[in-house]
Amino acid sequence: MTRYRVILRTLSEIHIGDGQTLLREYDFTVHQGRFYRLSVSRLLQGYAEAELTPSVLERLTRLPPGRWLSPEDFRRKEWFLYALEGDPKVGAVRSFIKDVHGRPYLPGSSLKGALRTAILWRIWRERREPIRLSQLGRQREWAAQPLERRWLGSDPHHDLLRALRPGDTGPLPPEEALVVVRAVVQVGPRQAAPLALEALRPGMTLEGRLTVDEGLLAVGAAELGWEGKERYVRGLAAVARDFALDRVRKEAAWARAAGLTALEAFYGDLERRLRRMREEKADAFLLRVGWGGGWESKTLGREPFEDAEFEELLRRYIRPKGRRRPGDPFPRSRRVVVDERDRPIRPFGWVEVRLERES
Repeated sequence: MTRYRVILRTLSEIHIGDGQTLLREYDFTVHQGRFYRLSVSRLLQGYAEAELTPSVLERLTRLPPGRWLSPEDFRRKEWFLYALEGDPKVGAVRSFIKDVHGRPYLPGSSLKGALRTAILWRIWRERREPIRLSQLGRQREWAAQPLERRWLGSDPHHDLLRALRPGDTGPLPPEEALVVVRAVVQVGPRQAAPLALEALRPGMTLEGRLTVDEGLLAVGAAELGWEGKERYVRGLAAVARDFALDRVRKEAAWARAAGLTALEAFYGDLERRLRRMREEKADAFLLRVGWGGGWESKTLGREPFEDAEFEELLRRYIRPKGRRRPGDPFPRSRRVVVDERDRPIRPFGWVEVRLERES
């Protein structure tokens, strides 16, 4: 086994949802520009201990919990699970994944999924053969499974990524790590579908572990059909860097065409980071993880398909909304972070990953 300490630094806001949608005045409230996540059980206990008159208690029960609070009550930290920067300005907020103690972390499964896409992309780039719809599955959710089985292994037992095991990162205090951000769907210069999310803020450092099973790689060529593919795992940093560079350039071109200068500048910075990593031959790379990365970051993209096959792929699996003519760019939109004036400032999901080999 080769074990690595994984150091991740968030470069933009990261959202990985836990499936909950928090509702204003029931799950959270806002006071002086800050987001307060309510602990309804503690709030009820506090009011029960206050010995309020029955008439006051009856009136309170007709209101959502967030409406019970006076300005002085926001000093009672025990009544809140946490308080974050940011006013969502909407009635619902998507919650970030947390451990049993309410602390946010990055799941190893999210990292592995992003690395899996990078390895598949590298395999396709080396083959340079068009992908046919006949090679894909019929169901949208499992469309890529036949290709994955062909390129990475015929079943989970033979899958190349058995040898790659990223773990969850350690958790962080929510007040330190999270922020409430507003997001929009950016369609060129136009915006739609505003919403709000809990997200890891840029500049946060998280640590985890990654294990490469060298013993399994050694026998995999002969016993599991991995001959020649071990290099994708052993050369993981270079594979992930190349994939990130390809995506960064495409996203920068989209931002330039849409006239979104802040996003274009962000991607310019990412490209410079990737070039330095390549020159230094560092065990480092960029990944895009979580919500908001879009179709391009989670698939092989447009390039592997001939024109007619790509149009049929969109019709079968995606069914784009609006008036789309064959040959129009896809995807047209991106999910982006906006500031208080709804100006796009960053894309979602970018992290810098550095690997330090443990003795």
